[in-house]
Amino acid sequence: MTPRSFNNQLAGQIGESLVVAELGRRGLVATAFAGNVPDIDLLAYRNGRTIALQVKSVRTGSVSFDAKRFMTIEFEGDRQIITETAPGLDASLIFVFVSIGQRSGEDGFFILDQGTLQGIVCANHAAWLAKHGGIRPKNPQSTHTAVSFAQLDKFRDNWSLIETRLSEER
Repeated sequence: MTPRSFNNQLAGQIGESLVVAELGRRGLVATAFAGNVPDIDLLAYRNGRTIALQVKSVRTGSVSFDAKRFMTIEFEGDRQIITETAPGLDASLIFVFVSIGQRSGEDGFFILDQGTLQGIVCANHAAWLAKHGGIRPKNPQSTHTAVSFAQLDKFRDNWSLIETRLSEER
């Protein structure tokens, strides 16, 4: 395992543990999965209701994604053309982004649903492509994209999203 992948794995473990602990403080039962379950890192439970959570954690910088998770991208040579938002995306899946602090208590939590995240990612990627004439300068075939914590700031400590979902009628 390379040092980078180990650091990423460790950041993921720290982030998931921090979210489990914070949910516990808020009176929710939460547990992380030991293995790799697509789109689900944690389950949160209260009063007979369970929801899945996706956790993304970083120590510095922004959170990276493959833009194709959120949109359909076609290529005309090296030019990327966004044709539609990704069909079948679970807009209700809750993401918890964790900005891991240097010390205890310095962590940041940003909570939003995947539908809202999709809007941010699509707007970011479209703006970036427009700035470069639709062609990524270094690697035209890459569909890498990122979301900054500044863009997520309005979702800081939005724990009520999780609490509300766990209170909704089935």
